[in-house]
Amino acid sequence: MILTRQRPSRRPATLVGLALAGLALTGCGASLGIHPGSAVVVGDRTASMQHVDSTSSLYCKAYLPTIQQQSSGGSIPMRYIRQFVAASMTERLIGEQLAEQYGVTPASGYAQHQAQVQQQFSQLPQDQLNAVLDVEGGDPYLQNVQVAVGQQLTGNSGEATADIKHAQQRGLVATQDWLNAHTVAVDPALGVAIKDGKVTGVRDQTSYPVSALAVSGAQNTGQADPSYTAALTPSQLCG
Repeated sequence: MILTRQRPSRRPATLVGLALAGLALTGCGASLGIHPGSAVVVGDRTASMQHVDSTSSLYCKAYLPTIQQQSSGGSIPMRYIRQFVAASMTERLIGEQLAEQYGVTPASGYAQHQAQVQQQFSQLPQDQLNAVLDVEGGDPYLQNVQVAVGQQLTGNSGEATADIKHAQQRGLVATQDWLNAHTVAVDPALGVAIKDGKVTGVRDQTSYPVSALAVSGAQNTGQADPSYTAALTPSQLCG
């Protein structure tokens, strides 16, 4: 059984909604910087801002045909993708260290998920494919590590849906325990936070809307307002 949120590989049209559903656009603001050069710090591991940016660029290129076809105006704000990438990296870093602590590997759902993504994007250049596998795999990796941890702690390795769900819930408790004992920080400009043991999106707290255009963007909770997107510079867009 594959435990995963619905990802763009399933419904590419939801790329924007998935990354920022319920999140508000804000005015531009500089990163506060949680650690020199770091975008994400989880325990003793980090992901650099450069890595977030380079992965976001490749992920954008991989989904560009879909974005141009299905989004209004043929583009979306790049900040949406950067947030999604940062959230995925955070999940993977948590999952890796949780797996090390309990001496487990992800449950079989992770390999199944990655095989599906690999097949769907097999025609991409290798660097873009690697980025998609990395980003698409962050959440399934953490969830299937949680399943493996839960199976270990409960002694129940059953494959029935109820067994898997129960194991993941136990693994989620273990995840929260791990988080309570370790440092986890994401650069506020990326709009990612940890809540109740889960990685979630939050409004960027480093800036606030001032202009009429920014305020219009901030009022949107589904997808980017076309006028807001149209006013961004090419470097701020995917599309």
